[in-house]
Amino acid sequence: MKLISLVILFSGLVYQTTALDPYTGPPPILPFRLPFGFGKDVTGGGRPNRTNTYLVDNMLDLRTALLMTGPRTVYVKGEIFGNQVNETYHADCQWYIDNSNVKQYNFTLYVQSLNATYVAEVKAAAAANETIDGRNATELAALLPRMNGWRGTAQNSQKAYETINVKGDLTLIGWDKNAYLHGVGLIFNVQSNIIIRNLRLSSPRDCFPAPETYPGSWNARYDAVSAVTTTGMWVDGNIFEDGPSFVAPDPFLNGWLVDRYDGLFDVEDGSDNITFSHNIVANHHKSLLWGGGEKEGPRDIGKMHFTVFGNHFQNSMSRNPLMRFGTFYIVNNLFENYNNKKPIFTKSSKKARKVYKRDDYLPSFEYNMGVYNMSNVLVSGNAFRQTGTYPDDTSRIFTFNNLLTPNTPAHFCSPPDLPLSQLLKPDGLRLANFVIPKSKFNGNKIDLAGNILDLFEYRLSTKSSTVAEGGLLIQDCSNFRPQLMPLLFADANQVESYVKRSAGQLGRNTP
Repeated sequence: MKLISLVILFSGLVYQTTALDPYTGPPPILPFRLPFGFGKDVTGGGRPNRTNTYLVDNMLDLRTALLMTGPRTVYVKGEIFGNQVNETYHADCQWYIDNSNVKQYNFTLYVQSLNATYVAEVKAAAAANETIDGRNATELAALLPRMNGWRGTAQNSQKAYETINVKGDLTLIGWDKNAYLHGVGLIFNVQSNIIIRNLRLSSPRDCFPAPETYPGSWNARYDAVSAVTTTGMWVDGNIFEDGPSFVAPDPFLNGWLVDRYDGLFDVEDGSDNITFSHNIVANHHKSLLWGGGEKEGPRDIGKMHFTVFGNHFQNSMSRNPLMRFGTFYIVNNLFENYNNKKPIFTKSSKKARKVYKRDDYLPSFEYNMGVYNMSNVLVSGNAFRQTGTYPDDTSRIFTFNNLLTPNTPAHFCSPPDLPLSQLLKPDGLRLANFVIPKSKFNGNKIDLAGNILDLFEYRLSTKSSTVAEGGLLIQDCSNFRPQLMPLLFADANQVESYVKRSAGQLGRNTP
């Protein structure tokens, strides 16, 4: 029999937790793999035993297990919904409003409250003692200024139920291919020693996002997994996605397209020593943000070490990953997407061709790897497959931002593209295991060092505000050290076959 207790949050909201009995049965079957790369020392919950192992199949039990302290192993069975409030009820957006003491909050009024023209019309109607949109203008004028504050209150209500502040020393494993954290946000804040394997994960759908740029840029709040000042993670064999297909924004008032999803796995504020391996990242538009903004830079510098191996990026439209401040080894992954947008430039006309404007909304591909300020990025043996209207466009493999400081430049190293003379130098010899294989694009070998150089020179030639001369050092490999990968490949075609076979959950290698 489960004991149910109520947890009262600082906000006054209440959610249920349960008392769990340990699980003493056999473990699930998983591929035999060990941590490697920067996350090689991670042990998670250690060896499962009869007192520290739990099997959960609902949000209440999941929360209880993940809030525990001390080493533990948690198996997830079946589909768990983040909006499960208790044993019988799943919340909707209106429920979060009603249970946060802001019952007059309305999303339409919130968006209208940000429109200065509309607010002026309401004030004018109120001064004339008139109605507007069938409402008393005086009452409406009093409501509109409250909407922005009420939005945050309602959003905090959703956050309290659909996210979990997870404790470290944890091994979290999906029982089989049906294990799915659906709309659950896992937050690791100042934690360490975490293993996440064999799960399907999608982030909560934000009921209360904030608009940024008309018509489709919104700031949603929730990630599927968020790591803040967290050290030692191995994230292996999972599926990160919005859903089985790309989730389009919601058409809304005055042409707005409301985007209710944020990142899939975002890491910032001095987190460190993370290996991201054998995962599928699919059907999302801003997937992996690794490194915070400028204000967080001092906390990230000298930390933020990532190994990225054997992953399948499948119609992940950007941030595969976006990299700031840290050191990133992007080795033996498959990037697969369709591209219906014109090339940013062609090599023969870098100085003449303008940047193309964004197309009308489609699930549009933006770029794969974002090389941002003070990042150190090593790439080796990756495979790229692109279809669509512009299948051969290679101008979107990389993008840049804030490469403006020649005194503290970003560094890019592609060992397979190093000339022989440089390979024989100490830096080249040290990275010998990354020299083979050379990356391929649609089955043909591609010089990624030359590719990123072409884009950087193009950005310089167009006086882009994102780059400056000396802001990126290409083929400077001095910042990188040897690192052993689980396998070595002779050819990028082998990489592609391996990733298609090995990435994702056991028994499920598609979104």
